[in-house]
Amino acid sequence: MGKVIHIVLWKLKRPSILTSTSTEEVLAQAKQAISALKNVPGPETMHLGPPLIDARAKGFDWGLYSVFSSREALDKYAVSEAHVKVVTENVRPNVDDVMAYDWELNE
Repeated sequence: MGKVIHIVLWKLKRPSILTSTSTEEVLAQAKQAISALKNVPGPETMHLGPPLIDARAKGFDWGLYSVFSSREALDKYAVSEAHVKVVTENVRPNVDDVMAYDWELNE
């Protein structure tokens, strides 16, 4: 079995017209909150960032790329207390849509 690539893309929430917070501030706060995933043990490597080419991003504002040693390591990470806590408290409150995509490297 090879390593597993785990990619997640998020469409971040925009501020409502009822707030005085600017869109840039809201997006910056959302990105900072989601970045707490970097502290969750499990992946061999993890990178977060915005799309390089907005025209191809289909509205997704922020992405995660991570590598796991195996499918079992990804499965363990997904249900770990630390991951579930960050997703519940930091990620979900800041996103409108999410897409995840995983595949195994056949090396």
